Amino acid sequence: MTEGASSRPWYAISAFADEIHPDIQIQMDVLSDCKVRFVTLRTAFQKNVMDLEEFQWKKLKNEFYNRKFRFSCLGSPIGKVPIGDPFEKEQERFRKTLAAAGFFECRTIRIFSFYLPEKADPGTYREEIVKRMKWFAEQAKTSGLYLLLENESGLYGDAPERCRDLIEAVASPHLVSAFDFANFVRDGFDTLKAWEILKKHVKEFHVKDHSRAENKVVPAGRGDGRVPEILKDAKSFGFRGYITLEPHLKAAGQFQGYSGPEMFAAAAEALQSILAGIG
Repeated sequence: MTEGASSRPWYAISAFADEIHPDIQIQMDVLSDCKVRFVTLRTAFQKNVMDLEEFQWKKLKNEFYNRKFRFSCLGSPIGKVPIGDPFEKEQERFRKTLAAAGFFECRTIRIFSFYLPEKADPGTYREEIVKRMKWFAEQAKTSGLYLLLENESGLYGDAPERCRDLIEAVASPHLVSAFDFANFVRDGFDTLKAWEILKKHVKEFHVKDHSRAENKVVPAGRGDGRVPEILKDAKSFGFRGYITLEPHLKAAGQFQGYSGPEMFAAAAEALQSILAGIG
């Protein structure tokens, strides 16, 4: 058969490797066992990648490259700050993020949409957040990179309608959506409805599931995220991109989650079983 678009996989699995273990070698061992070859960078050496020294960047890249891993995305914390903080500080962090993405040869950067004051009307802050997102997108365009806007609790973009509104208001191909199943469930949204609202903008999935009955994060397909149905529809809709493991099975913090080697492997098996069923 001639090799062509129809014979290429419609997805590649990536993972937040820091979910596995702080030790990079253990991360790579587990990823290899799980047959995952792409990594989303978030933390290393007990720090966010943005806060590392250049020699640590070099060590990190060399370790992963020597074992044939590549980086799919930079899991930055950009935009995960209060909207009332000076934007200049976030601009400075974003410039370093762009430099890091270039160094690690990542084409995409995960970003967020700013924390709002408690009980605030989101509409009050829309204009300012759109302005900031336009600035991010323009900088990304200049660097030839793409931004993944992730839905997250407490941020302007916790609701699917506001995620869509931001992306369409910015109107740049350099700002797209990262769809997080568990975050929508935890915030009380129907993920199938959220998918219909955002599907034309989604370029990456962040896979963790959430059970309302147990009130905890669970492996894909065992909660209320409707992961199998949405991924099946995504394939039919023409999705082509990364499906990224972010299991959070042991701990879910504000800036990082953790699963451990065994639970990460279970999460990978659950996702791969779903994808095998889809074909």
